[in-house]
Amino acid sequence: MTDLIKNRLNKNFKKQTHYLTLVFNDFFILALIFLFGALMFWYAQNIKKWPNNLWFYKPLLALIWTTTLGIRHFATLFNRADEHFLFNQDSEMKDYFKPLYLHNMILPVVLIILITGILLPFATMRAGFSIGGLIFIMIGLIASKNLQFKLIVRSFYFNKHDYYNTWLFLGINFIVLYLSFLGHYPNPLIYTTLAIAGGIGVDYLPRGKMFDWYKALDYEERRVDLLNNFYSMFTDVADKKVHILRRKYLDFLIKKDNQTPNTYIYQRVLLRDPEYSNLLIRMIIFALLLIACLQDARWAIASGALIIFLTLYQLIPLGTVYEHNMMYHVMPIPFKSRGQALRKVLQKGMLLEWGLVSLGLIIFSPQKLEAFEGVLLLLALTFLLLYFYLPSKIEQLFKKVRY
Repeated sequence: MTDLIKNRLNKNFKKQTHYLTLVFNDFFILALIFLFGALMFWYAQNIKKWPNNLWFYKPLLALIWTTTLGIRHFATLFNRADEHFLFNQDSEMKDYFKPLYLHNMILPVVLIILITGILLPFATMRAGFSIGGLIFIMIGLIASKNLQFKLIVRSFYFNKHDYYNTWLFLGINFIVLYLSFLGHYPNPLIYTTLAIAGGIGVDYLPRGKMFDWYKALDYEERRVDLLNNFYSMFTDVADKKVHILRRKYLDFLIKKDNQTPNTYIYQRVLLRDPEYSNLLIRMIIFALLLIACLQDARWAIASGALIIFLTLYQLIPLGTVYEHNMMYHVMPIPFKSRGQALRKVLQKGMLLEWGLVSLGLIIFSPQKLEAFEGVLLLLALTFLLLYFYLPSKIEQLFKKVRY
């Protein structure tokens, strides 16, 4: 069992390294530096103006720190075939999970330290925390993450009670963390003590003798799907599974009258394929959150322009979804007009994004005149992208298709 998990950890390391090098390319690194620098500039300029000890500071900090606990899932590295080949190894599963605890704790520890470091000026200058208190919070969060992973592993066995529920765990963590902040001087030592005690106490919970392979495998597949969805925003993922979902509340956006077959199916792909619909939704939400945080029209306009371009760039492969479907080529569909149909569908999606980004720019930017000018600049950029950049990229896209 020890050799098996070592082999899987090595294979997983190579796989994640491969995709991370594709995700964090030069262009994306520059974009991250640009966005992070803009956010930190706004943070440094505005923290001096915020009043001290407002009522929502402590619950906000508790919410941010609790959110960090929900980011990283426990990687079991199981394969679907394990339910057959490891079915009789229930007694050795404890040895299988031992190396995985350290492997899974690396990213949460880095994330907790990073988030706490970013929040340090605000917490100490405006919320009344001490440096020692923040250290105890970091220790408590790390202990809570370890407790979370232990509960997840315990829940993979057939027990009388389900030991782990994500929302219940995060809710309890938020309440305990916030209660430890009450009073004129926050005392995070209470939260840290309870988290460490919980991590020790969970080892004494009764554990079933039989391992629930179906539950463990379903959990791992959901984790891998989430990770692949992130990677697919930047590159092609070979083993990514696509689950098409009908979103009835968006059916009114699918027009059936005066539509060509290509425009109709491209509309359905954009609204129902999670690879593209979730991408558009995520980019719009990210743009609105960034604009709300920046509070500066110039930085917000630049960020909005960058996000609009990145969204369009990642939506263009939508046109090849049906290219390798045999029935698509058997049906009497005019292939010469597919580029025009794709362009029409993407134009609607990008104009929707421009409208929402512009609305956020007007609402959240203090400089209203510059915000209105930015709306016009973003509209001009969107039209340049849609009528000059997009046609050439679509032409290149269909030339690369191999049947």
